Amino acid sequence: MGKISILPEILCNQIAAGEVVERPAAVVKELVENSIDAGSTKISVSLLQGGRKEMRVTDNGCGMNPEDALLALDRHATSKLRSVEDLGAIATLGFRGEAIPSIAAVSRFELITREHPILSGVHIRIEGGVIKDVREKGCPAGTQVTVRDLFYNVPARRKFLRTVETELSYISDGFLRIAMAHPEIHVQLISQERALYDFPRGEGLSQRAAQVLGLEVSRSLTPVEFEREDLQVSGFLSSPDVQRTNAQSLFLFVNGRPVWDKLLQRTVMNAYEALIPRGKFPVAVLFLRIPPDQVDVNVHPTKREIRFRNPGAVLGGVRQVLLEILSGIRPKTYGFAPQEEPIFTRRFPSPGYGAARETQASFQFRMPSPVSGPSAVPPEIGHIGPAERVYVAPGPAEEIPSPSPDLTERREPFPEPVPGEPSEEFRFSSLPVLGQLSNAFILLEAPDGLIVVDQHAAHERVLFNELSRQTSHASQMLTRPAVFHLLPREAAALGKWTRALTELGFEIEPFGGSSFAVHSVPAPLTDCNPEDVLRDFLRFAEDEGLASGSSILAGLVKVASCHGAIRAGQKLRPEEIRHLLATLDSTEVPFTCPHGRPLFFKLSYDQICRLFKRT
Repeated sequence: MGKISILPEILCNQIAAGEVVERPAAVVKELVENSIDAGSTKISVSLLQGGRKEMRVTDNGCGMNPEDALLALDRHATSKLRSVEDLGAIATLGFRGEAIPSIAAVSRFELITREHPILSGVHIRIEGGVIKDVREKGCPAGTQVTVRDLFYNVPARRKFLRTVETELSYISDGFLRIAMAHPEIHVQLISQERALYDFPRGEGLSQRAAQVLGLEVSRSLTPVEFEREDLQVSGFLSSPDVQRTNAQSLFLFVNGRPVWDKLLQRTVMNAYEALIPRGKFPVAVLFLRIPPDQVDVNVHPTKREIRFRNPGAVLGGVRQVLLEILSGIRPKTYGFAPQEEPIFTRRFPSPGYGAARETQASFQFRMPSPVSGPSAVPPEIGHIGPAERVYVAPGPAEEIPSPSPDLTERREPFPEPVPGEPSEEFRFSSLPVLGQLSNAFILLEAPDGLIVVDQHAAHERVLFNELSRQTSHASQMLTRPAVFHLLPREAAALGKWTRALTELGFEIEPFGGSSFAVHSVPAPLTDCNPEDVLRDFLRFAEDEGLASGSSILAGLVKVASCHGAIRAGQKLRPEEIRHLLATLDSTEVPFTCPHGRPLFFKLSYDQICRLFKRT
């Protein structure tokens, strides 16, 4: 007798089910996608014991006649493909014709369906891939699929199912992603006869985003709209101060299909690289539309992974869009009257490293002048909550007053807003400065509370943005070269990255052996020791595993901006504080330092009152 034999059909179906059906969440995903393809406007998912005991998906789609219903139970039976050419332009969520027979092979399966023109439907019952009953049944138009006791006949698979809570979490995550992609459909998720999610049909993606993410997060989202030849990008990006601890907050879709693509995720994270800390994730809802023949959705049986025909062009375009959008995000606007106090624009000259310096009592630092011109400010997006009053900026003052020791002093109330008066964009420099706390934090009075600015983080962000825009000619010649010695491994790394350093404004040349001489530095870093900056960059590059290109430049800019920034514990003169705030107003994304830490925090009057039990 030969060693090779043909496997029984039932065993083949069970093996195929192992590829398509990983856990209850995969069953729900496949069934809901079929409902979407059927043109449903309402889909309900009902679970018992996290899907381990029962899953039921009900829709009001086109339904099937008895002949099609029976045919759908055969493997590779589908209404969505007719020829091999159709594989190059797949426009539906399901197309393999494997889901229904695979699920039915490893469960107790029931299908009830009725086509719209037909008066009665059909009820089909299957156990372990074997048809047990087929009968006529009165039922609403559409389809209802019930899956009980998943993997009951494959114990080796069933024992790998997790707890009810874990399986329910996987189902919920997949459900929310599908719901986000289809705001035109009323979707429900019910567990143990209790509604977990019930999202009525909305008027657009913004409404569905509020339903899925919550109203608080949705208010921090900035719209994304971009289109060029064969690439469309739409959706929302969160401001950098909205952070999550895992990638579940990234809702990514390609041609309407939820995907878990590592390259696409990395593209999003690279755009936020200098805005949020490592290990944190933004909230992003992004829809990519590209020609179907430019993406392969048939890479994996679950259709979760995809492959772009030209990933460099697609992902490069996406990254460019995200960077442009993030550069325009500002703190939320609220009703300011026109500013009356002029912004302090004087530069504080500082001699280059190695030159003689005048000893002064207060710290001096070098900053670019504020950029004039309007900024793109989303009207209802950002970190600061809406104010109830309009603040009128005070007139010029020589000194910043210290907080009054008289705790009974009564402040004049903020004037009420003028009806119809347009609000201006939020500006740190428009707020009264109350002083410095521990020479590390700048205290500002806002119309609805107290704003605390980390002076080191704020100056880091200013320098980071300036250095990121530097070109090769934007450098400062040192009065004498800075010579330092490196270990052989460090010297090799520095030599490899000399070009990137030159583009930023450094002029470095070998000085014999493993020594180097620095002749010029980026203009904003003339107060810094070049050796300290470069040594810290080499250590940072090794720790972060930087390779080449933009990641090296971004890493160096982070290190350099940290060295050039004013330090915590340094006393600032009033004009220096005002100049820092004015320059911060003109800076892109003034939410976090380049390492992702927040640079300001607001304590509202309501929060302060609660601290004193005055609510």
